[in-house]
Amino acid sequence: MRNISEKTMNEYRRVAYYYYKVGLTQEEIAKRMRMSRQRVNRIVNSCVDLGIVKITIEDLDKCNLELETKLEQKYSLDEVRIVDSIVGERMIQELGIAAGNYVKSILQEGNTIGVTRGRTTAAMVDYWVPASAYPDNVIVTQLIGSGKEEDSHLGVDKIVYRLAEKIGAKESIIYAPVIVHSAELKESFVQDPYYLESYAIVKGCSIAVVGIGTAHSQWRHMVSLYDMNNESEAKWAENVVGEVCTHFFDKDGNTVIPPFSDQIIAIELEDYKKIPVRIGVAGGKEKVEAIRAALKGGYINVLISDFQTAELLTE
Repeated sequence: MRNISEKTMNEYRRVAYYYYKVGLTQEEIAKRMRMSRQRVNRIVNSCVDLGIVKITIEDLDKCNLELETKLEQKYSLDEVRIVDSIVGERMIQELGIAAGNYVKSILQEGNTIGVTRGRTTAAMVDYWVPASAYPDNVIVTQLIGSGKEEDSHLGVDKIVYRLAEKIGAKESIIYAPVIVHSAELKESFVQDPYYLESYAIVKGCSIAVVGIGTAHSQWRHMVSLYDMNNESEAKWAENVVGEVCTHFFDKDGNTVIPPFSDQIIAIELEDYKKIPVRIGVAGGKEKVEAIRAALKGGYINVLISDFQTAELLTE
């Protein structure tokens, strides 16, 4: 600013006043001040750098934009949404509401939404805030096979049905368990014409909404599928920190293949990572390591989490 004359500064102030206070267009300013449209544009763009115009955003701290942006840049994410840090079921509820609002904001005609089981995806449906209208020709499907749940409300097929009903979409169900007893049985399932038709819809997903499982949370479902006393079978579990869509990974996001991979019925990892929008909905300190690994491995490109978890992820 020391190199700019007072006369020029006054000219800049006048342009800034006309543009920001009066609301004139750059074309109108150019005509009034008898200068080119390009010069007005350069002046407008310089006013903030020169300190002539100071921009403030009201209550910025209340919407967590700075922390969201920091996470987007750190992990090359498309978007991040952060809710206030609260505990227990209230946090699950807030994560679900945020997930539902985000899905509604991006949903377009002809989209296919794929979901997984779990508390956060179930909460997204439970606390879905109705909209006045939804796009046409939307399909909701499951990304993994169904499983026996202590709470059937969390089952992936139930989530599909409920979400489809709320947005007036068509549901597509796989009608297969997430884990079968043998590789031969899986092969029989995946070659069935009905399954092939359903899986084609799964592959066509444009939006995925997934929970992020920790290693600990998965063992009670998987422990009967491998011999913990067999060193070669048990060794795979040593480095696992998390799971998305039954795909396991280590702390760096590298895939860890379990000995029962040929018994799992779910979207193939290659097909999953081709889904354009992959929304991970997870929070809580106990999930930080799993979420960080999922981010490193590119399992999600949109994160919905809580403030405390988000701060830990920036470290």
